[in-house]
Amino acid sequence: MLVASCGASSGTPPKIAERPNVIITLDGNRHACVVALDKEPQGSAVPCKEAVSFVKDELRVQPGSIYDIRTVATVGDTEIASVRSALDEAGYRFIGGRKLP
Repeated sequence: MLVASCGASSGTPPKIAERPNVIITLDGNRHACVVALDKEPQGSAVPCKEAVSFVKDELRVQPGSIYDIRTVATVGDTEIASVRSALDEAGYRFIGGRKLP
């Protein structure tokens, strides 16, 4: 018996989660990152270069957890890519719902 593969073949990878565990908002006005657990109404402002250590050490979010990146005001693609790269290297997974640089 042959079994056909499941799922759509649209070429778009599926989202890995409906909601992220942690959200990092790059704030172009404050030149900082606001880091918050998904269920927190507000987060903590930290320098973007410290966002990963804040996620690991302060929020205690385990590697393998899902993150999302958002922006407020104008934020350069390089800064977004830098934060995303640091999170990926630390073992966190991008939610995959949007394309980012």
